[in-house]
Amino acid sequence: MTTFNNFENKEMEYSLTVSQFAKLCGTTRDTLRYYYEQNIIVPWVDPDNGYHYYSASQISSFYFISTMRQAGCSIKEISDIIHNSTKDGIVKLVNSKILSMQQELYLINKKISSLHLGMWVLGKFEAHKPGVPFMDSLPAMSVAETKIADKNSSFHTADIASDISVHLAKAAESDTLSAFPSGVTITYEDLINKKYVYDKIISLSFLPADNVGTFPLPGTKAVLCYHDHNAPDIEKTYRKIVSYIKRNKLTACSDLFSISLINLYDQEKNHTYYKYLFICVK
Repeated sequence: MTTFNNFENKEMEYSLTVSQFAKLCGTTRDTLRYYYEQNIIVPWVDPDNGYHYYSASQISSFYFISTMRQAGCSIKEISDIIHNSTKDGIVKLVNSKILSMQQELYLINKKISSLHLGMWVLGKFEAHKPGVPFMDSLPAMSVAETKIADKNSSFHTADIASDISVHLAKAAESDTLSAFPSGVTITYEDLINKKYVYDKIISLSFLPADNVGTFPLPGTKAVLCYHDHNAPDIEKTYRKIVSYIKRNKLTACSDLFSISLINLYDQEKNHTYYKYLFICVK
């Protein structure tokens, strides 16, 4: 059996130069120097020339450190894992990071869902003439709502500014509520009585309803209508929607949802907006 002294063993195992090791790991010499200074991945130093060499077995150590860094661990936490932690301590820390990343992933998916929904609505906008109601099927959506404090004086967006602020604050504080796309509702009773006052601030989402802060729409069959700044007066559009429901002997099973996709004023105070109006029916 061949045996090696300690120096020979080091030479055999630690055979990768800093540049070679950095290339294999897809990192930089500066990063390796920093990890060495922090005593979390330590090369062998040749006593004759002071050169640093790494072992191929340290590649897995490097990727463990990189993964923990990407998971949000500090260098101190990683050092504690390497030098001090028990198996239970490592499991506890890793599980906490997994939970944190899952929460981040959920928030990212929520933002992606909001954009998908907004673009889905906008993408269908040109398929129908503004101001003309039509029947269509809605994809599964959930809705979050905030009751307007003073409904009887809520005729315009300016009248419900404080209610909008309350709704957006709820969305900002919650992991499940979305701020976009959002809009208002008018009760169907008010709609048929031509009392066009806002009842609730609402937000839509493609994410499943949790039945706590968000609830499913009452149906996927709906009478819809698009409305933009080039269309006639929106109250005329409201009347067309009611007339379409009655004429086709449909039963409304929701309030009127008025979703604002874009609502802009330019420097010349010109108003540009796109609204997506719908009532669930059966």
